[in-house]
Amino acid sequence: MSTTTVFAHKVIVFAWVEDGRIHVQGSFGSNRPIKNCVIQVKRPGGILIHQAITDIKGLCSFDLPDHLESDLIVELNAGPGHLGQWTIPKDELIYEVSPEILEKKMIEKQALEKSPSPTRIATGIALIFGLAFVVARVKKTKCLKTS
Repeated sequence: MSTTTVFAHKVIVFAWVEDGRIHVQGSFGSNRPIKNCVIQVKRPGGILIHQAITDIKGLCSFDLPDHLESDLIVELNAGPGHLGQWTIPKDELIYEVSPEILEKKMIEKQALEKSPSPTRIATGIALIFGLAFVVARVKKTKCLKTS
């Protein structure tokens, strides 16, 4: 016999560092806040360095721990089968953001927001028409065979 795990709700966890504090936001996939749930902050290897509880809005924040030398893993446990995780990279675990890091992050954000090129748009449209042509051809062939 085998068993399968059923996930009733998708758990979304988002964590960021701002003004010397770590902020965590948790919600279910339906944008409902995850209230009164345990948040554990760990170093790689599972070493617990902080534990907290979300408020009624699914939020939690706490001071940035001292002497951080590795990434941090933020885990939100909303009950059996409802575990979400977010990793904060070591380079983001600083009290003040330097202009260089801010510029790098803005470039990354702009790259994500960049519009697709006209060539990619044209290729996508051509692909859609090509697939529609193939489907129409197959349907026509099936109609001829049944007649």
